[in-house]
Amino acid sequence: MHGTWNRTDIGELGRRLQRAHGEVWLHQVKGDPYADLLRGHAEDPRPGQERIRALGPLWRSTTGAWVTADHRLAGELLGAGWPHRPLADDEAHVPVDDAGLGGDAAHYERLRGYARDAVPTAAVQAVCERVVGALAADFDLVTDLAEAVPTNLLAATLGPAGADRRELARACKAAGVVLDGLLCPQRLDVTRRAVAAVGRLRELLAGPAADPEAGPGAGPHEAAVLLATAGVRTAASLIAGSVLAVADHPGEWSRVAEDPGHAALVVAEVLRHDPPVRIHPAVALADVEFAGQHVRAGERVVVLVAAANRDPEVFDDPDRFVTGRPVEALVPALHHRVTLPFARAQAEAVLRALVAARPRPRRSAGHLRSRRSPVTGHLLGCPLTTG
Repeated sequence: MHGTWNRTDIGELGRRLQRAHGEVWLHQVKGDPYADLLRGHAEDPRPGQERIRALGPLWRSTTGAWVTADHRLAGELLGAGWPHRPLADDEAHVPVDDAGLGGDAAHYERLRGYARDAVPTAAVQAVCERVVGALAADFDLVTDLAEAVPTNLLAATLGPAGADRRELARACKAAGVVLDGLLCPQRLDVTRRAVAAVGRLRELLAGPAADPEAGPGAGPHEAAVLLATAGVRTAASLIAGSVLAVADHPGEWSRVAEDPGHAALVVAEVLRHDPPVRIHPAVALADVEFAGQHVRAGERVVVLVAAANRDPEVFDDPDRFVTGRPVEALVPALHHRVTLPFARAQAEAVLRALVAARPRPRRSAGHLRSRRSPVTGHLLGCPLTTG
């Protein structure tokens, strides 16, 4: 039932978050590398990911989760060929169902069609060109571009007439922690704001009722809510990573200038090298066996997407940014069937618009990354200049 988290007692919510944070901390102190990743404190999570890779293709953390950094196994676990489901409300630290993250693969396949129809390519291109055109010579990659594009796009295509776009943007920003909150308990104030923001987004984006033939909750409104709660953060992360890729690699900027279609190859490599979703959890619905390990029904199985996409057994020189690799990046499933196409279209359009409109930007100061952000590695700010 939508709105359940809004009725949760604040004291009980605080105790729940504090207990979860303490449990993760205790496992980390005892040397569990997965718990260390979950805390989200490391600027560079790769050493922890490599520790887990060295433990075998499927390793059981002391947290109880089965974890893999193996590319082959990750590809199998991200597919639909085994019985699994997303985390439920009582297994995560955010309102999973209210945020639109609790459906199965068939549900998201339906929502993908609604999202594609509601956010056409022409609208994506127009919004990206408008936001890029308004940038000053000195701008912040996150607030002025990466977050501005998806929130403006939602307002232009899915927001109700006359809606306060600033309120929509604020709600998307506050709700954006839901992806990290699936696995990493956030602070109480952050969680409370996220819960309120998810509820407000459901009001702001209220639209046509669900298609009666598609099943409950499968209509345009659910697609809009999912794009606002998880899609905006995913798109912002992918846009930021793509812009930094061409800013840090002049050759890639030149290739996009010569052939705008090359933007798709840049974004494809960002999905491998610096993915917007680093970790993907699921819960087994039946007893299964992977890599010689017996996983029981109800146990959590976690794919370290970022680590699997740097598996040295699959990718030559995996830490180097190289477009046009022969093996495509693995991408997470379930709700990401909807949010990743939304994000990818914007990242490609931003690169084309940026290259066409202005000189190549360069970093003018260091970046600031959010703590407690093991899933998205959320950037808070990154100053760039074209001056």
